[in-house]
Amino acid sequence: MGTFDLKRIVESISNLKSENFYNAICLSLSEVVGASHVFLAHVDEDTMQATTLTLVANDEIVENISYDIRCTPCNDVSCGGISSYSSDVQQLFPDDKLLVDMGIEAYVGVPLQSMSGKTDTILVALFQHAISDAMQIESFFSLFTGLIQREIEKDRFIAKLDFANQLIEQSHEAIFICNENVEIIYANTAFTNMTGYSFDEIIGKNPKILSSNKHASHFYRAMWHHIDTEGKWSGEIMNKNKQGDLYTQFLSITKMVNNGEVCYVAFILDITEKKEAERKIYFHANHDQLTGLTNRFYFKERICDLISAPSHQNDVNTHLAVIYFDVDRFQDINTVYGLTFGDKLLCEIANRLAYTFKECAFSRIDGDSFAILQTYQDSHELELVCKQINALLIEPFSIGGIRQHVTVTLGISHYEYNNVLTSQVKIEKIARRLIRQAELASLNAKQTADPYLHFCTEMDDKVKKHNLLVEQLTQAVKNNEIEVYFQPIIDIENNTVAKFESLVRWQNQGQWVSPVEFIPLAEESRVIIPLGELVLIKTCQQIKALEAQGYDQLVFNVNRSLFEFAEYNPERNVWIDIIKSQGVKPSQISFELTESVLAPENTNHLDVLTQLKAAGCLISLDDFGTGYSSLSYLRRFPVDVLKLDKSFIDEIHVDLADEALVRSIIQMSRVLGIKVVAEGVEEYAQLEVLTDAGCDYIQGYYFSKPLPPSEILPFLEQFARDR
Repeated sequence: MGTFDLKRIVESISNLKSENFYNAICLSLSEVVGASHVFLAHVDEDTMQATTLTLVANDEIVENISYDIRCTPCNDVSCGGISSYSSDVQQLFPDDKLLVDMGIEAYVGVPLQSMSGKTDTILVALFQHAISDAMQIESFFSLFTGLIQREIEKDRFIAKLDFANQLIEQSHEAIFICNENVEIIYANTAFTNMTGYSFDEIIGKNPKILSSNKHASHFYRAMWHHIDTEGKWSGEIMNKNKQGDLYTQFLSITKMVNNGEVCYVAFILDITEKKEAERKIYFHANHDQLTGLTNRFYFKERICDLISAPSHQNDVNTHLAVIYFDVDRFQDINTVYGLTFGDKLLCEIANRLAYTFKECAFSRIDGDSFAILQTYQDSHELELVCKQINALLIEPFSIGGIRQHVTVTLGISHYEYNNVLTSQVKIEKIARRLIRQAELASLNAKQTADPYLHFCTEMDDKVKKHNLLVEQLTQAVKNNEIEVYFQPIIDIENNTVAKFESLVRWQNQGQWVSPVEFIPLAEESRVIIPLGELVLIKTCQQIKALEAQGYDQLVFNVNRSLFEFAEYNPERNVWIDIIKSQGVKPSQISFELTESVLAPENTNHLDVLTQLKAAGCLISLDDFGTGYSSLSYLRRFPVDVLKLDKSFIDEIHVDLADEALVRSIIQMSRVLGIKVVAEGVEEYAQLEVLTDAGCDYIQGYYFSKPLPPSEILPFLEQFARDR
């Protein structure tokens, strides 16, 4: 399976049409890997049934099948793991009748994860002979999972659109649309049923045809004034149907612009439906849809009610506490068992605790966090509640045959009643503060390994320290106190220094602050914008300094954060302006981006990259393989260089799976005309494997650590002497 095979399948996939996509890709994969059968199948986790979307048998599309995946190798794949057997697969799975009927000797299966992280589709190859390159086939199949999953998600999206159109037409709510002249241009079936007018009778008419003449003219003037100034209006109105019968409606009108034309979209409910809708809206606004518990909004309102209640205001011996807790290492549980398992676990936790604390406004606050509202007279009572919560969670939860132990860490905040009545605004502020303080106490309890902690002011100090660090970083950028170091990138074939990566460094009051700590601060505070511009300026200055010494062919990689893309202006690209103002050739700058910029929801990023490429800059994709990497994205985005993540390199000289994956990525990159940089190379054995695999560039401590500007020229001179 060489470069020719990869090139052939890339070319065939690029010409696929949606209607035959699954058939064509399975046929292509079957031909390339020499499998007797290749199929895509959807897995129903409730019934454990797999139903093929496409089934290729001996290079032909055959009728789809459904089969029980229990006691088959597909069961492991449906759990999110890659599975392969080079031979004797029938002997390993004697209850899998399908393997026997097809005469299968070897098996390779890879999972496809949806955008929610759930594995509900699998890609499988079956062989009627033993195979020697199962690991390479695994890696090869993994390269195409993103492309296939994108097509699956697209099909699902189209199905949702069709369903939405059906919902509008079949909705019990009456809907009509008027053009700019307030003439009806659309009405659904519910509208014709409600009004008694057919579509032909109502089309082109003004909605005044429904008027009951029960409202004064100023009512309609006020309504249209509100629509024209606010863009929408809603309220109760009395109208009449074709037969002249009066009825009260709740009417909602929204002014919209569609393809440059103004239109008005109206929804009509009768009072009964309105009241029912209000009840549903109230329930959903105050309840968590996953667990059925009340939510953060309800919890805050309940705190406000208790604080302002006269019965509690006059009881000086009764106090109020918020007990907040979340599931320890819940992210690890999600990672190991999947999001669906995590959701089921949260529901089980809610069910187990709800009965005991149903009178305590037991609520799901967010994610895996919960809270209880407790009145008490002695703080000892709160400690008993914390122990009661832990006692209820001692027994492990059993979900899908998996027994999972759960521990929680609790934080407690307090409010003591007084006779001083305060405003509603202040009461709501107190409620928000109590929730926040309990959450801070829980976070501190995790750090100190205590089962629970009461809030104290020192915990607030940690937040203040965080805010101070943001302010210090802001000033450091403003005062040009940020340093830029440069790490060499070596061209293996020519044994020359070809590039440098610009790496930001910050010394705050004599202490170095790790980029791992301050870059997230910069992103969340938007300091990343001026910080990125400062790094680019200093990089350009370094390029000019080296040009003066005769080094005019070096390329410098400059990292860009996803948060900087939000500032994109199609009329003026600040990054390009900086390069030009510094007198640097755009071809000497390679903008280094993480794979998150390729995410489907980031629709404007292609425009940014296209603009940079048109100016002459290069595009490097950092940490390739850890995020949104897929063949379709690489073909769509103008990427010049892939940077293999260090996690692939660390074990490449001792782990055959890592080596096979890296080799496949390098082969694919050659087909697409993309160069490859290996990051984090620290050992000669790693360098040997990468050189043999055809990697273009090496970056890492094996050649050099990041260098301050003063050490770059000596390094270049010494490297040239040592060649």
